Amino acid sequence: MSLAILERPEPPEAIIEMGGERTWIEITDAFLDKDHAIGLTSGACDDVEHIPDDGRLVIAPDETFSIALHSAIEAKYDKDSMRAIAAVEGPGILLVGVFTPFTTAEEVARTEAASIAELISIKPDKLFSKIYAYDGTGERQFHILYRQEA
Repeated sequence: MSLAILERPEPPEAIIEMGGERTWIEITDAFLDKDHAIGLTSGACDDVEHIPDDGRLVIAPDETFSIALHSAIEAKYDKDSMRAIAAVEGPGILLVGVFTPFTTAEEVARTEAASIAELISIKPDKLFSKIYAYDGTGERQFHILYRQEA
C-alpha cells in the first residue's frame, strides 16, 4: 500500500493519501506513568538532567498502563483541534506509542481493544476511523487497537 504525505498542518501530524484515499494522521504516546515518561524523555535531552527510572516498585503495571492508554486516547477526543480537523477531513487515524517495559503494543492491542471500543462508543464525535498501537522504543509494527464499524 502506498502512502504519500500531502500536508503537515500541525495539527494533525499529516494529511496523507493512503491506498488512493485521503485521510489524516495524529500521533500520541502512552507512558506507563509520569515517572517512566520523565525517565525516558530526560535521557534523550541534552539540556535537561537525566532522571533515571530504575529501582522503583511498580504496583499493578497492567492496570496502571491501561489507565494511561485510555487517558492518552481520551485526551485526543477532548481536543477542539481534533474535532475541527475531523469536521473538515472526516475521521482520521490515531497512532499510539506504547511506552512501558511490562508489555508490547501487540499485547496491548489484543487486551485493550474491547475497552477502547467501549470508551470511544460513548464519545459524541467520531474522530478516528482506526487507532493503532506501536512499540514506542522498538520496531514500528502497527497493531490495530480500534476500527470504526462501517
